[in-house]
Amino acid sequence: MRWSKLRPYLKFLLLVAFVLIVFSYAMFQGGFVSWFLFYSVISVIVSTILIAIFPFRVVRAERKVNEEVLQASEQLLVTVTITKKALQPFFYVRVRDVVPENLGNYDETGSLFFFSFQRKLTFTYSVSQLKRGEHSFDEITLIFGDLFGLFERTSKIKCETTVLVYPRLQKLNEIPHVGSPKQLEGFKNKRSFEEDRSLAGVRQYVPGDRLTMIDWKQSARSNQLMTKEFESYQGEGVIVALDTFFKEGAEKFEHTVILAASLMASFAKKQSSPSLAVRIPDWLSLNITQRTVGQGLRLLAKVTPETTPTPIIHKIYRDWEGMHVYYVCSDLDRHFIKVAKTLREQGANVTICMPGLTQQDRLISKEIEKMGISVHEFNEK
Repeated sequence: MRWSKLRPYLKFLLLVAFVLIVFSYAMFQGGFVSWFLFYSVISVIVSTILIAIFPFRVVRAERKVNEEVLQASEQLLVTVTITKKALQPFFYVRVRDVVPENLGNYDETGSLFFFSFQRKLTFTYSVSQLKRGEHSFDEITLIFGDLFGLFERTSKIKCETTVLVYPRLQKLNEIPHVGSPKQLEGFKNKRSFEEDRSLAGVRQYVPGDRLTMIDWKQSARSNQLMTKEFESYQGEGVIVALDTFFKEGAEKFEHTVILAASLMASFAKKQSSPSLAVRIPDWLSLNITQRTVGQGLRLLAKVTPETTPTPIIHKIYRDWEGMHVYYVCSDLDRHFIKVAKTLREQGANVTICMPGLTQQDRLISKEIEKMGISVHEFNEK
């Protein structure tokens, strides 16, 4: 610490000593060569001081990225361009981009430029293994110096860029069915989805349509199968609910978010219209279609862990009555048993989805399964 404070003064003393030595050599030696050396050294020193004092004027600072929206584990390419005034003198300038914390892996985010007449100073660097989240670049740092290291100035330029990293999607080979006869033994849905929707029209039958949705009267009139269409269609009545409460293990929480995103994308791909419910910290619900999957991924990209347990009673549980709820969480405990009991009493068909089960989770899951709620473990592929 003391050496770093004395270092500039020592450099200045060494430079003065060097000038005195050259001057002494010119005085005692005489001749053209010795005096030419002395005046050359003085010229370099004076020009160094003048250029160091002269302000470095930046016309514009730009940061361009190859993509503003990416998925986790992908690579981000960043190009930084500093536009200076023409014939702007400088000995060297070190340009360094300030990278957001926890963005990913990178080696060098800056570059060193020596005296140049080019108006634009440009360099590119890459960030690999991007991490989920909304990351904001705020500023670019410029450090100016001279030949002897006597003068050094630091300048910070505001340059804001936002990069959104979606959670990585994993391939789900098998999605458990909610509401199977074995699971729902002794339980009757309190609401039929078809009964809650008004008839909007009919269309021609498409393979895969449910038989209960066929309009037999219209089919008899047109001599071809016709299917009913309802307003506010909710597909299979699927809800992917992400509980953001976790006790420990950031990596496990990330796998939980990946699982929720993968389930949502899988249901949307099957042309159903699932809903996404996320606790941040209160429950927020979105209707998802193939066109609006990005909105769900954007929401999941920004979620952070919650330290307070999920409320046992919440108004949103009533909206899940009769729905197929894929409840994604990272931990099971005694408190969650009460939450599961409430969901069951509200008439929701629930399957607990987890990226991995600990020994404690397996013990809790046995009690939850006695309520008619299955617990499914997804192994990442």
